[in-house]
Amino acid sequence: MPTFHYKALQPDGKIAEGKIDAGGRAEAFRQIESQSLRPISLKEVINGKSRPLGLKAQANTTNTANGAATTDAATSESGMKISFGANKISARVLENFTRLLSSLLAAGVPLSRALVILQKEAANSTAKAKWKEVHDLVVDGMTLADAMSKSPDTFPKVYVAMVEAGETGGFLDVVLGQIADFQAREKEMRGKVMTALLYPAILLVLAMSVVVFLLVFFIPRFQLLFSGFGAKLRC
Repeated sequence: MPTFHYKALQPDGKIAEGKIDAGGRAEAFRQIESQSLRPISLKEVINGKSRPLGLKAQANTTNTANGAATTDAATSESGMKISFGANKISARVLENFTRLLSSLLAAGVPLSRALVILQKEAANSTAKAKWKEVHDLVVDGMTLADAMSKSPDTFPKVYVAMVEAGETGGFLDVVLGQIADFQAREKEMRGKVMTALLYPAILLVLAMSVVVFLLVFFIPRFQLLFSGFGAKLRC
């Protein structure tokens, strides 16, 4: 079972650090939150070293937010995989952004300040530009939901609708946390589906290989054999 190193905010505002064993990132976040802590950094420990989750292999970040909150928000590889297509933000990056924004808001960091922090922490230029765009729209007077709706390629309609509900009800941090959990479960489900499809895909490839072998090598030899007997193959 993977081991994760975490940093989280305690109810008194102090930063706590520790290690936990969990089956995945989503479970690790749930264990941390069950201890009345607000996660702000989560890294998987591999060979005794912490590897930032949701970050590109080259990017490692640990900064202080509003004098108390430290965040690790950068880029990782995956598809809800941190890899970027041409100017497109991946699902994993969006999940990290959502969860960290939830943690910062729950810690009492103002929305505009939280967006600035996430903007500075983004190691990828595409994410940095997108978070800055959202921040600028919010500072200009837009709600967070309206600002996100300007980028439908990054924020799906369901995502924006849930954010709008959270803003209206005054529990935006809770809604963002729920969205991040949903994104993590979706990624895990996608992984299970891909694993389930892998076996039949391998069987299909093997079957096609056998058919090609028969058509290219085996049947022509039968033809030569029949030719030696002076007979002809008939379809």
